[in-house]
Amino acid sequence: MPKDHGIFDHNSASWDERLDVIVEMMRDMSRQVDPQAMVRQYTAKMREFSPVDRSISLSRRDLNSPRYRITRFSEWKDEVNPWRQQSRLPLLDGGLLSELIYGDLPRIIDDLQVEDDDPAAEYLAGQRSLFALPLYDKGVALNMVVLTRQEAGAFEREHLPEQVWMGNLFGRATQNLVLSLELKQAYEAMDQELQAVAEIQRSLLPATLPEISTMRFARHYQTSRRAGGDYYDFFPLADGKWGILIADVSGHGTPAAVFMAVTHCIAHTHPGPPTPPGKMMAYVNR
Repeated sequence: MPKDHGIFDHNSASWDERLDVIVEMMRDMSRQVDPQAMVRQYTAKMREFSPVDRSISLSRRDLNSPRYRITRFSEWKDEVNPWRQQSRLPLLDGGLLSELIYGDLPRIIDDLQVEDDDPAAEYLAGQRSLFALPLYDKGVALNMVVLTRQEAGAFEREHLPEQVWMGNLFGRATQNLVLSLELKQAYEAMDQELQAVAEIQRSLLPATLPEISTMRFARHYQTSRRAGGDYYDFFPLADGKWGILIADVSGHGTPAAVFMAVTHCIAHTHPGPPTPPGKMMAYVNR
């Protein structure tokens, strides 16, 4: 039976035709913002370029030998998102696929023979040739794509380097997209926390301005970030007088806001009238 190599077979198309296909695929990949959608589209493209009968994705991330997870399988009817639905991923122990992913190297098996008691027997049933493509992270094959065909000797070793190269470039792109989304989510969560800190901080400021016949007050409060160390307050004194406290904590953000809140609390626990100002400041400092 003839072997189908698609884009990897330099005899099947001219260089400019192959280049057009690759450029189109790279453009499509660059538009993706969801790693699951990116993997789905890349897998569909690669199936066009290099047809296979089955594909299995493995992961050993956060696991010890010989355990691994099946993260994707072309025969599954329902798509599973390995980043969000890890509890649905089969966890297997030992066998041929464990040997492959912990072997850390690409491998082609021309005459695949799988024992009936192999944990992955159901995934490899009826397949006669196999190509194991390791995806490296920090120098270790934490993930692997296993491609299989029903006929023996279906994978050409001549195209192995290009497939390993392209697969790992795509793997890094996917991982970078995952990290980018995680960073965005972490930033949004932090921003929500900072916004809550800012709301608490503003609640400590005077709700109303004092009414003084000889003066008019206006205020504008804007920190350099969500929260900060700027603080003002008013203290009524005897004989219709008022004490005005203005402070600025060194620094920005949550630490300065916390210090501002502490200063506010201490200032309002001062026993007796806050006069003279030096006495009030000495109390706060102490």
